[in-house]
Amino acid sequence: MSQTIDLTLDGLSCGHCVKRVKESLEQRPDVELADVTVTEAHVTGTASADALIETIKQAGYGATLSYPKAKPLTESSIPSEALAAVPHELPVATADEESQQLLLSGMSCASCVTRVQHALQSVPGVTQARVNLAERTALVMGSASAADLVQAVEKAGYGAEAIEDDIKRRERQQETAIATMKRFRWQAIVALAVGIPVMVWGMIGDNMMVTGDNRSLWLAIGVITLAVMVFAGGHFYRNAWKSLLNGTATMDTLVALGTGVAWLYSMSVNLWPQWFPDGSAAPLLRSQRDDYRSD
Repeated sequence: MSQTIDLTLDGLSCGHCVKRVKESLEQRPDVELADVTVTEAHVTGTASADALIETIKQAGYGATLSYPKAKPLTESSIPSEALAAVPHELPVATADEESQQLLLSGMSCASCVTRVQHALQSVPGVTQARVNLAERTALVMGSASAADLVQAVEKAGYGAEAIEDDIKRRERQQETAIATMKRFRWQAIVALAVGIPVMVWGMIGDNMMVTGDNRSLWLAIGVITLAVMVFAGGHFYRNAWKSLLNGTATMDTLVALGTGVAWLYSMSVNLWPQWFPDGSAAPLLRSQRDDYRSD
């Protein structure tokens, strides 16, 4: 006797994934119909739930039996104001809908996601665009070409790469994640190797005030700090510059402004103390006056 089994799916991200799961299910002789979306599957036939879940796992995805849904409220029990306030759920990709999968780079916060999503949705032919910050991916549905989508993302100040094969996409995601972790690890090691000794020296060693005696030392530390900022945090400044060119601001802008202004101020006090109030560079100015009087 035929029955309909509802399954919750995991690991699907595009129309190609949906198509693969649908074909895998419909190839079973005990399945009459399989209605598949990115998040769920409704399978009609004589197959058991365990058999269907195993078939989906063999296709490379996850599946669990859906829990029964609560009985919906009657229309009369819901105020009209509440109905108007309920947001419409976004449609998901189906097997018959054309979609493009993009790998993204350069995103760092929710505002980046919003900017990329708006850029993709502004491309002619795009019906919907969904951006995932955690996976650095975008699922775009519609008739727009991959080249147009990539160009739109790059104009917004970010990087994009179109990959049709789902297995290749996962491999590229893993490669990118591993490379990023290695780069961040080395950047952190270099930054800590320079920052910790300077901090300890300031706490238990010489004072942190700039004087005529230690001016050259602080200039050298400033140059070393600049090198660390470029090596360990260069991506913040590059992304902030791209955002500036696009007339926007992101978390990269905040980091770049905070660290950049602090470094510029410190170096300026060291190089041109006469331009600042007496409280900012008083020890250095007094040292210079004493040197002048002694001469």
